[in-house]
Amino acid sequence: MLPQPPTSFVGRERELAEAQSLLAGSRLLTLTGPGGAGKTRLAIELARRSAADFSGGARFVRLAAVRDPALVPVEVAGALGLQDSRGTALLDHLSANLSGRELLLVLDNMEQVLEAGGFVADLLAATDAVRIVVTSRAPLHLAWEQELPVPPLSEAVQLFATRASASVPGFSLTAGHAATVGKIAERVDGLPLAIELAAARVRVLPPEAILERLDDSLAFLVSDSRDVPDRQRTLRATIAWSHELLSEPARRLFSVCSVFRGGIDLTTLEEVCSATGAAHSLLDPVTELVDHSLLRRADRGEAPRFAMLETVREFAAEMLADSQEQLVTRGAHAQVFWRLVEHLPRPPAAPNRAGLDLLELEHDNLRAALDHLSATDPGTALRMANRLSGFWSIRGYFSEGRRRLAALRDLVPDHDREWLDALTCEAWLATDQGDRTAALPLLEHAVERARAAGDQAREAEALLCRGRVRGITGDPTGFGDDIEQSLALREASGDPAGLAGALWLAGAAAHYQGDGLLAMQRLERSVALSAEVGLSVIRARALQLLGVVRLDNDDTSGAEVALTEALPEILDLGDRFAVPIGLSGLAGLAARHGRPRSALRLSGAAAAYEQANQTHRPQFMRSVLDRWLAPVVAQIGPAAERLQDEGRGMPLDEAIAAGLDPRPEDPWHVGTSPALTVREREIAALVALGLSNGEIAAKLVLSVRTVETHVSRVLAKLGLRTRGQLTAWAHQEGLMADVRGDVT
Repeated sequence: MLPQPPTSFVGRERELAEAQSLLAGSRLLTLTGPGGAGKTRLAIELARRSAADFSGGARFVRLAAVRDPALVPVEVAGALGLQDSRGTALLDHLSANLSGRELLLVLDNMEQVLEAGGFVADLLAATDAVRIVVTSRAPLHLAWEQELPVPPLSEAVQLFATRASASVPGFSLTAGHAATVGKIAERVDGLPLAIELAAARVRVLPPEAILERLDDSLAFLVSDSRDVPDRQRTLRATIAWSHELLSEPARRLFSVCSVFRGGIDLTTLEEVCSATGAAHSLLDPVTELVDHSLLRRADRGEAPRFAMLETVREFAAEMLADSQEQLVTRGAHAQVFWRLVEHLPRPPAAPNRAGLDLLELEHDNLRAALDHLSATDPGTALRMANRLSGFWSIRGYFSEGRRRLAALRDLVPDHDREWLDALTCEAWLATDQGDRTAALPLLEHAVERARAAGDQAREAEALLCRGRVRGITGDPTGFGDDIEQSLALREASGDPAGLAGALWLAGAAAHYQGDGLLAMQRLERSVALSAEVGLSVIRARALQLLGVVRLDNDDTSGAEVALTEALPEILDLGDRFAVPIGLSGLAGLAARHGRPRSALRLSGAAAAYEQANQTHRPQFMRSVLDRWLAPVVAQIGPAAERLQDEGRGMPLDEAIAAGLDPRPEDPWHVGTSPALTVREREIAALVALGLSNGEIAAKLVLSVRTVETHVSRVLAKLGLRTRGQLTAWAHQEGLMADVRGDVT
């Protein structure tokens, strides 16, 4: 998806035409220029106008808040809806999903992660139809690269007039004003951001006064650094001039805003300011910053939230020149976000939907807080990472979470209990990806350390996680033993939250071992207990699994009730691990309800979703699904594989809608050739069964001449020449499933 800019696109038609021409002949186009040159806005417009040329459309990846080059592939995966992959295989994961797809990818603000240029080159080499547009202050210096420097805006006067009239209704560009505005544009070298900042001043100054002040500021604030481009010196002067016009409270707030990443919530900003003494009342200074275009509203009518252009943010950070002041401000920011997560539960529990969405919204700020605390207070950083593990698990940030936890364990003494928790959290994320090799050693160590310390709560957590690893990877004995031990410890502890999670996986273990009644009892208890203590993730997962177990125990109506309620909750939570399990349950339900084509398509959709998100369904779930589908595959025949392939290409919402649709399938709509009528399909199937035209006529009470006409028409429509070819087609399409039992 492409962002929707809040203002109109002005000018740049020549640059757009040149960019489109270069993009047609190159797979990597880098728009370069100083901060504020309008690179991002040009890239968005280029993508918007070019998207129709790509069957896969265009995707926009924001990198301004990213500082670690290793996170660039993660952000790209997220923009594509893939989210994550196992370990270092993310490039392979992306390449597999992009193979053959015509897609335009926009990577915005790469200058601070230029080391990720290698990933860009590898992605281009591994795909054949992907094209990439990069915005950066510096080129990537890749062999693939076609650089296009973004020049000053030739329509600068028009842009000034448009933005000024938006700021001051009734503003018009008179003949006298036009000459002055032309000089303003000349002074700032036509940089769009500088022009917009200057245009915002018409609220308090006429263009002539703006030009006068701008001249004074330029003379005073141009950088002495020879390696800074002239236009960037001018932009700095423009921002500095805007800063100069601020009141003292607004200036202090401006500096504080620089420590935020990915957005600024007003309440959170108040907390940081309170800790640093930057401002007592924020309403006036925030309004002042917005009026001066140094902050922008970024919410959609919900709680007030603001954004700061990266160029402006960097200038604001320089205002925290004093290292002690910077340390205090970043520390206050980190503490506010630590308090946001300090009471979150660890896996298997996770926040509710509202909590997950809030963490998603603030993820870049949480990353910034973790970066700061990793350097200044690793113990708190590790506690923070442990409490983010549930969010990372549900929303698919598996590899990032594992990397954070592993790095922080190296910084914290191993006698710290949070160090032990990190073992289990890291293993939980590895298990989400089916990475038994990494998870089991961590959990062996965690179980051993917990027992040695006499810490039964942590022993129960580690055993539960180890049992989950063994269950997912197909070790029924180890699965059952570990889960039963964990359940016993949780029953003895009296901790309802811990017990709810243990009962969920204990139900899975009982089902795996063939005790359907015990499995249902445990899952029903987990559902009730989770609801009682407010664990929405565990409740939804347990309810979904209850539907699977009921279906496997021939309680079709009970299974339908549970799955129909659980799966929408799973989707609402954004629980990537649980979605393929729910799709598998719906596939089984469709098979039991006599909807074989839906069953096969849903199984394909489950496999595709699992592959795209690099999760791993438990082995028992795979075995159960194969058993459910066996009669369907036998009924449909060779067409079964094609139907599963169709499901792999279904959008998730369509797959869910099909799975929840109770209507029976029309038995005569098996194939993919809508040109045939119902009667023609019927006759094609009877031909494939070996019946002669006379036998078909007798069976359908038609004349032989009519049957001959139908057969000739079918052959013509399908582009076939012989009855043998028609027979092969009918078997491939699955038409035979509906007539085999009708012919003797």
